[in-house]
Amino acid sequence: MDTFCLEDVEFTDYISIEDYNGLRDAVGWMLVKPRRAEIALAHSFHMCVAVYQGKPVGMVRVVSDGGWSFLITDVIVKPEFQGRHIGKKMITMVLNFIKKDLLNGETVMISLMSAYQKEGFYEKMGFHKRPYGHHGSGMSSWVTRDENGEIISSGCEP
Repeated sequence: MDTFCLEDVEFTDYISIEDYNGLRDAVGWMLVKPRRAEIALAHSFHMCVAVYQGKPVGMVRVVSDGGWSFLITDVIVKPEFQGRHIGKKMITMVLNFIKKDLLNGETVMISLMSAYQKEGFYEKMGFHKRPYGHHGSGMSSWVTRDENGEIISSGCEP
C-alpha cells in the first residue's frame, strides 16, 4: 500500500451487507444482524463508500427526514487506510451533498456522534463538542431483544 494515492479511490453510494459488517468489524464495532443492516442501508438518506482496488475501505452514512435534520453515522475507515484523508474526503462529500439543496435563508441541523476520542477530527470539519451554548450533551440508548424475547435497554453498547 506504499503506492496509495487518494486519486485512486472511487466513491459510490452502495455497499453490501457483508462489506458493511466487514468495515464495522475492522474497527472493532459490533456487527449488525443482516436483517437490520439491510433495512438500515436501504433506508439511508445518502451513503458515501470509498472503494480502493475494488474493495470498500471506508464509508459514511446519512439518515435524515430530508428537510431539517441530518445525522451522519457509520463513519468508518479501515485502520490501514486511516490518516490518508479518506475520512475527510467522505465527510466533505456528504456535507456538500446536504448543502447542495439549501436555499438562501434556510438552515439545517447536521448531527453526529463521534467515536471515542475522534472528536478532534470532526472539530476540524466544523463540528463542535456538546454541551455547547444551548445544546446539551449527545445521548444514546441501546435496545436489544434477547434470545428469550425479553427487551433489554442499556445506555452503553451491548
